[in-house]
Amino acid sequence: MSSTRRHWSLIAASWTGSAMLLLLGGNLLAQHLAAIEHVRASTLPLAEEIPQLQHRVKVIEQQQELSELSASLRIGSPEERVNIYALPKEIDFDKTIDILDMLIESLRASRLLSSASPVEFGDAEPAIDGIQRTPVRIAMSLHKDGIAAWTTFVRLCGMLTVADALTPEERTRILRQTEIENPAAIVALEQYLNTDLLTYIREPRPADDQLLRSFSSQSFERALRDILRSSMLPDAERVIGGAFAEKLHARKLWPMQMMDIRSIGLETGTAPDWYKVKMELVLYTRE
Repeated sequence: MSSTRRHWSLIAASWTGSAMLLLLGGNLLAQHLAAIEHVRASTLPLAEEIPQLQHRVKVIEQQQELSELSASLRIGSPEERVNIYALPKEIDFDKTIDILDMLIESLRASRLLSSASPVEFGDAEPAIDGIQRTPVRIAMSLHKDGIAAWTTFVRLCGMLTVADALTPEERTRILRQTEIENPAAIVALEQYLNTDLLTYIREPRPADDQLLRSFSSQSFERALRDILRSSMLPDAERVIGGAFAEKLHARKLWPMQMMDIRSIGLETGTAPDWYKVKMELVLYTRE
């Protein structure tokens, strides 16, 4: 009786072990199938992106080669131009006074300024991180649009090229549109962005036409026009364009070194939208 009971106990234990092995195997198989499905789901989309990534790499390589070639043909590095014009070692006081006087006369002719005090220069301040600041003070009676014009003018000071008048986002948009339309046009784009700012403001069409000749479709032109409209260039043309730009060019007064507005005090004027303005600017130089 005990041997029979032992025999059935062994059989039950064997069946239980087999069932457990089958259950474990089923779980492992299910996990394996799930892993395979996950790999398929993540790999296939990536595989579809590979040709696009390869194309992107090829475009970047072409752009780098063409840009290096173009750079090797240019005379004068951007750093040299910045050191000469935008951030010199010394202030050209006569040039600064001439430009500010011309701006005052331009605003007076546009009836946006009624009076202005002589320009006063303060003492140069101790340099910070190799940059020295010299205060410039002036008092004026300005229309609100004249205040906006002064602000735009100060922002333009230190800008050398078309690229300087564009934000990083605007430059990126033009570059991406070039990649889409014609990657080989990167040299033409670089030349366009390096166009002297005053030259472009005086006559933008030659630079625009030269760039657009590198593209056969209208989509790039539409994108370019949209970017330019949202940039600082229209404001620049309003403030230093026209006769003002011609005078700056004739007297070789542009580019202007970097300038900023440190403080501006406003008092209500005697007419609507007019203000008595006390402005302190700073001119930047390097040690």
